[in-house]
Amino acid sequence: MTTEDTALVEKYLEYVRVEKRLATRTVELYALDLGKLGANATQAQVALRDVKNHHIRRWVAQMHSGGRSGRGIALILSGWRGFYTWLGRQGLVASNPVQDVRSPKAPKPLPKALGVDEAVQLADFESDDDAWLEARDAAMVELLYGSGLRVGELVGLDVVAGKDAKGWVDLQAAEAHVLGKGSKRRTVPVGAQALAALQRWL
Repeated sequence: MTTEDTALVEKYLEYVRVEKRLATRTVELYALDLGKLGANATQAQVALRDVKNHHIRRWVAQMHSGGRSGRGIALILSGWRGFYTWLGRQGLVASNPVQDVRSPKAPKPLPKALGVDEAVQLADFESDDDAWLEARDAAMVELLYGSGLRVGELVGLDVVAGKDAKGWVDLQAAEAHVLGKGSKRRTVPVGAQALAALQRWL
């Protein structure tokens, strides 16, 4: 970093330490993140005050391809964004180059599926409860598995359509009408096994 850039970073760190009263560890992390920013700017041969949106996007892509997690990048961007917000208040930059930049989304791991033996064991499970409870549980499992329902959608089902029903099963059409995430309605098919299980429970 140039002498001017180093002075700006030091002033900002003093600001967050004294005026914002951030914890010592947080200030240290900010210093590390701004060190990365300075190294990137030096490599790009641009002063910190002259960094543009396309620079930030390129550096985010480099961090991501280098294996840094989306959460880690988000934390770094937060530090950079705060720095440029402060520079803007000082009248040293016209706009914040980090403002519209987002970190890559972290991949959501898929839930672990049951193994074949576990699925067979679940299907063949027999309880000592009365027949009504056993039929109810079997119908729930068949609907969850066969129709791909979420638990929240399953517990909102009724046996008939109605103004107060969050969802219902149409046995004739072999469909379930459910209220899903974001209060969005969707229709899913109900397979033969699930229909049979529902009929036994009813």
